[in-house]
Amino acid sequence: MVASRMNAHVTARRNLLRGAGGLAAAAVLTPKLALAQRFTETTISQAAQDARREAGRLARRADDLLRATVADGPERNAVAVRRFRAEQVSLTRDLATLFNTKVSEDDWLLIVPTRELDLVLAMQPLVIRIAPTAAEVEAAVKAPLPQIEPLAGDRAEDVLLTIVLAAFGLERQVGVFEILRDDPYLGLLLSDTAAAIKARRYGLVAFDLDRLMRAFTLPHNVAAIADNYGEEAKRRLYESLIVRFVPFIGWALFDTALLATIYYNRDTTAPILR
Repeated sequence: MVASRMNAHVTARRNLLRGAGGLAAAAVLTPKLALAQRFTETTISQAAQDARREAGRLARRADDLLRATVADGPERNAVAVRRFRAEQVSLTRDLATLFNTKVSEDDWLLIVPTRELDLVLAMQPLVIRIAPTAAEVEAAVKAPLPQIEPLAGDRAEDVLLTIVLAAFGLERQVGVFEILRDDPYLGLLLSDTAAAIKARRYGLVAFDLDRLMRAFTLPHNVAAIADNYGEEAKRRLYESLIVRFVPFIGWALFDTALLATIYYNRDTTAPILR
């Protein structure tokens, strides 16, 4: 009986010590964790914090525009194209104002989403400005959508690839066209996207365009473009992404421009996309 009481007393004491040790450890660690999670002047500026929030809000506007463009895909009355051309103006102007007047260029990299960081870092060797100037934005919103004239024997995949190259500021050239079209992964994505267009599954088209653009901008494909078009083509390609603010809001606005271009050509010069 005495031994049993002593064992119970020892066990209770050990439990008390363990609890006290846990509380002490928590008291030591909690301030450090809280400090690590707090933004200060030595981690990220207040302007950069504000810019991250504002960029997020503008990115959601781009997402909404993409969804509206998808929803209007079955209609052949140019509503989606007109809406894109109108709404891109205020959206890109607001983004240009944010990055050119409200936050330092030194803080831009802090605003890049992690999923776009590899793309932005690939631009760095060109010493390229990753946000467009207000003048570049104005030139982009005033530019007409590319109008494609299919060649004899073209399939939907060929027209789609021509639209993509035009979005990158590149003309169709025989050598690189075949290299890109015959790449196993790019070829599969072009085929999937073209099939979704012809099936009028425009939500799937938007999803496939995102996959296609991410594949196109992989380093080996950018290198193939530079090898065939020249090094300046690499800069033009990246500048076409920058003017749509891909480094900061992702691909939604760029993909919407592509989708509007597909609708425009489907309803005018490229019935092959129907």
